[in-house]
Amino acid sequence: MNKLILILLIIPLLATSQSKNDSILNDESNLTEVNKIELSKLLNKYEKKLLNTNGINGWRVQIKFTSKREEIHPYQIKFKKLFPEIPVQIIFDSPYYKLTVGNFRTRNEALKVKDLISPKFPGAHHIKCVINPILIIN
Repeated sequence: MNKLILILLIIPLLATSQSKNDSILNDESNLTEVNKIELSKLLNKYEKKLLNTNGINGWRVQIKFTSKREEIHPYQIKFKKLFPEIPVQIIFDSPYYKLTVGNFRTRNEALKVKDLISPKFPGAHHIKCVINPILIIN
């Protein structure tokens, strides 16, 4: 009798758990539909996190750092002349000014640019930064 009651309770639970899954597979076992509500919630959560951190984790290449902003300007001008397609930023991270270039999503992208500019700027190295997603180089 106890087994019968247990079976009668489990079967409806199994049936309802199957109906909550919004993912549908086609004949070739490829995913054709997903739970759009849960996906939207996840995207909204990610967007809020990006707003709180003012961007996403990324990489830049640091060329020079100094305590005086005037000492960085010649390096900035030289870089812009040699590599006009790569964006240049001066970042103030107390007490230093840092000349950084690029906005990269992955470390490998930053390393490629570092290797490109190293002959002209031997002290260049990659650094981790928070980057505005709009500025990411593709």
